[in-house]
Amino acid sequence: MASAAGLIRCDSEARRMSEGAESLSDDDEMPISIPLEADDPSESNLELANRLIERLGPENRGTLRDMISKKGQLGGGLVTLMVVFWWLAVDTATDNIDVGISKFFGFNFSEVALIVIGLALFASILKDLSRELGLLAPSFISGGMLIFSALYVFEPLINGLWPNDFDLNEGLFRTLRLSILWVGVTVGAKMLVDSALLMWLKTFCDAKGIDIDTKPAPEPPVDEPEDNDVLTEFL
Repeated sequence: MASAAGLIRCDSEARRMSEGAESLSDDDEMPISIPLEADDPSESNLELANRLIERLGPENRGTLRDMISKKGQLGGGLVTLMVVFWWLAVDTATDNIDVGISKFFGFNFSEVALIVIGLALFASILKDLSRELGLLAPSFISGGMLIFSALYVFEPLINGLWPNDFDLNEGLFRTLRLSILWVGVTVGAKMLVDSALLMWLKTFCDAKGIDIDTKPAPEPPVDEPEDNDVLTEFL
């Protein structure tokens, strides 16, 4: 009859083996691998790193530099282009910007366009940071900014439907220009945030010695039947 000590030893060894197998299976599912000599990163940082890898899809640590440069360049260029668009299509346009003062805090059309640029920029930044970091306050503030942006963008169109200061065509033209500024700055700000998050991911992986591998494992080659085998089956 086996002793109680022997049963406890066997159970503990089996438990260690099962825990080791579970840890190996969990490591295979993660897109990053941690070497033994690296410092143990916190669980929240690892979770954020894996979430960024899954969403942005860098193939390895070498591609992070290219993605950071590309997204930062496109984001900065798009935001700058929207500022130039405001200067040419709104501030120095032929229409009278002092006509159709906004009902919200009494801004003129040029000031409203600048406010839309600022609201779109900060709302997009706060929204992306709230999504990645899981924070409530930035998401709450971003929602309020989006509401005010929508009010400023569609106010000229609503004002043109019930003509007070200008007709429907002028209201539609103003709403179109504000919409271009809103969408352009939002997309540009999103690229800038992605570039900043990728920069954090690169710094984190370099500091901890973490490797990134998102390429799917190669499938084993399928053995195709030879012609002789096919002929043998028919004979």
